[in-house]
Amino acid sequence: MPIATNEQVINAFLNHQPTGGLNLRSDGVSLYSYNLEIARHYGGKPMVWDYTSTGDAFRSMTTSQHVGLIKRQVPTENVMLVEFAHKIGIIK
Repeated sequence: MPIATNEQVINAFLNHQPTGGLNLRSDGVSLYSYNLEIARHYGGKPMVWDYTSTGDAFRSMTTSQHVGLIKRQVPTENVMLVEFAHKIGIIK
């Protein structure tokens, strides 16, 4: 099976389908950059955790690129600061 492109992985995640690329993968419920969950279907919506420098939770350039790709595909209100997501218990 060929490796999916980042765009294909994002589309699969948005459509609740599992697929994998090089460093980005979806299990149909969550989206992972390497092994870090960067998005999840939550309350019927795709929610994104802002692991970028502007979100004050920078991890790596590649993860920032992955977050940027998914952020462009969801409404702004579906993007959450990592610190806030921790505080309300959505992520650990």
